[in-house]
Amino acid sequence: MFNSLIRYKAEKERQLFIKNCTAFDTPRLENETFPADCKADMDIVYKEGNKPLKLDVYTPFGCVGAKECFILIHGGAFVYGFKKLDQNFGMHLAIKAGIPVVNVDYTLAPESDISQIITEIFKAMNFVYIKYGFKKFHTVGDSAGGYLAYVTAIAARSRHVAHRFWVFDRLKGTVESAGLICPGIKNNPKGFPGIYFEKHVDNSTEPARLPDYAYDLNLIAEQDSGLRVAVIAGEECFLLEQNRQFKENLSNVMYYEGRNEGELKMFHVFPVAHPEWPQSVKAIETIAENAVGRR
Repeated sequence: MFNSLIRYKAEKERQLFIKNCTAFDTPRLENETFPADCKADMDIVYKEGNKPLKLDVYTPFGCVGAKECFILIHGGAFVYGFKKLDQNFGMHLAIKAGIPVVNVDYTLAPESDISQIITEIFKAMNFVYIKYGFKKFHTVGDSAGGYLAYVTAIAARSRHVAHRFWVFDRLKGTVESAGLICPGIKNNPKGFPGIYFEKHVDNSTEPARLPDYAYDLNLIAEQDSGLRVAVIAGEECFLLEQNRQFKENLSNVMYYEGRNEGELKMFHVFPVAHPEWPQSVKAIETIAENAVGRR
């Protein structure tokens, strides 16, 4: 009964979250203007099936024969979102960094879980490794996508971590950096959205499948000192203190905190919603510098 009540509350929060995000994102997407100096190859199927999964590739003009790319992972508390939300940001990042950005869709929870989502991102990376010859990857994401960008990078670099997340696909290529925009660091396994990390959370007799660090990335932050990490935070972001704490636990980190300026308020994932803002430009420059500027 107790677990059922927890699930009922989480489901109500999920529905309200999706409603609020839709109300914010719909007018934003209708009014976006994309940069002209970037080519976009859209809706490329990387996983066949009843519900095919697709990706976009944004290539800045003048970039030919690239052997590396960003893997862009949208946010949405793991239960909402689609790659279109991050297209404008992704194109700006591609232009700034001078390399392609691969923008990936994945199956949302509760239809999926964390293990499935990471496995799908691995499949997308292996797909573009074969199709485009991208051999080096830089993961990047906002909010829940920031969480996924970090965990995917760590799992790609450690078979032990991958197996702890129940991910058994082998990645072709290597992950060199992770760019995290207002990332979600701590998630309560008995609250929204952490309750959706595993599919069988209602069965109290089944031991937890995921490690503790799946719910608190601070517990794994020091495991891979070679991974270059950029953390972007905002003055108005509700995850600001989490982001500040997390960056203190990273040994190889670039950190940028967008500060409010007049009517420009640095709310959650501001570089994705408004990549043209001066603070967002700085955030994008930080992610690009972390990926390609300080090898």
